[in-house]
Amino acid sequence: MRIAQTSLTPLRLDLVQPLKTSRSTYAAREGFLVRLVDEAGRVGLGEAMPLPEFGTESLADCGATLEGWLSALHGQFLGDSVRAIEDTLSPFPPAVARGDGVRIRSRQTTPEGPMPASEHALELALLDLLAQRQGVPLCWLLAEEARTEVAVNALLGAGSPEALADEARKAVAEGYGTLKLKVAGRPLEEDEQRVKAVREAVGPDVKLRLDANGGWSEPEAKRALDKLGWYGLELVEQPTPPEDLAALWRVQRRSPCMVAADESLGSPEALRALLAVDPLLGGGPAVGAVVLKPMVLGGLLPCLVVAMRAARLGMQSYVTSSLDGVVARAGATHLAAALPSGALASGLAVGRLFAHEPATHPYRPLHGHIRLPQAPGLGLSPEMVG
Repeated sequence: MRIAQTSLTPLRLDLVQPLKTSRSTYAAREGFLVRLVDEAGRVGLGEAMPLPEFGTESLADCGATLEGWLSALHGQFLGDSVRAIEDTLSPFPPAVARGDGVRIRSRQTTPEGPMPASEHALELALLDLLAQRQGVPLCWLLAEEARTEVAVNALLGAGSPEALADEARKAVAEGYGTLKLKVAGRPLEEDEQRVKAVREAVGPDVKLRLDANGGWSEPEAKRALDKLGWYGLELVEQPTPPEDLAALWRVQRRSPCMVAADESLGSPEALRALLAVDPLLGGGPAVGAVVLKPMVLGGLLPCLVVAMRAARLGMQSYVTSSLDGVVARAGATHLAAALPSGALASGLAVGRLFAHEPATHPYRPLHGHIRLPQAPGLGLSPEMVG
């Protein structure tokens, strides 16, 4: 395929109300929408929504990087294969032909350091374009037997226990079987009141997961899970600081529920350790599951590699959004459909958090699931994403 046109558009997503985590409070997300057009007029879409506190590049570096890469890609011929896309994104100087790929990373024209959000945007646009050219949904490029729908959890964002309970009841009435609640960053007594209110509101059969965003120390995590575990937790995401895998391992070994590594995956060193049988971690996997954020890991293909390696070590995996727009969430849904297991609900039902969510896109959850469109590629038109 030949890249006939490229464009980069700034993107801002305002939240209906600020979302508080243990690390920060978010009122809006900013990034870029990438469009690639081939010689037949097909449009591939990608999205970069950097989140530096989770290990991505800054917004400014992301924009500069994508501008350089898109300039280098304009007019280039690429092979019609996933391998060609991998070669295009390989970290070497641009315009050096090898096989059927054209490499576009340039340390001379773009900022230094890892650029996962930029890589995500370009990879997704190329995969969307390739799947359209092959006439198949994007997930078929990732797995021959990809699932046709993905279970998703509802993220609860209300402040008071009473408001959380009401939000939880509404989510269950809409068909969600898994609810997620942010914890840490506040006194444990407050978190317990919030968790208790949600559990009492929805009963014992709804799955309840917590996300600490690395906000507890190891002793705090142990105390918190001793208390909160009484409320029947499915899992807790990143209870301890991302860089301390030994603490994560120790918390998992005494936790009443599964522990999932999230922010730890944003560090290449920690990720390598998680995917190894490390004697310091007791000779086995550090956690029960890994949380895949394509924006942080640099795209769908790196996430799929992590999921496959994690599965071989006995760890489950699921996909979450990093508060992304429609295009990135669409790509994440196709990734979730291609994972080795779909046992754990993915965190992709966040559209209602945004003030101006497009009304017509096909990735809206229904009864706690997102059904993938059977159209080629992502199945999105530029009009659907604003």
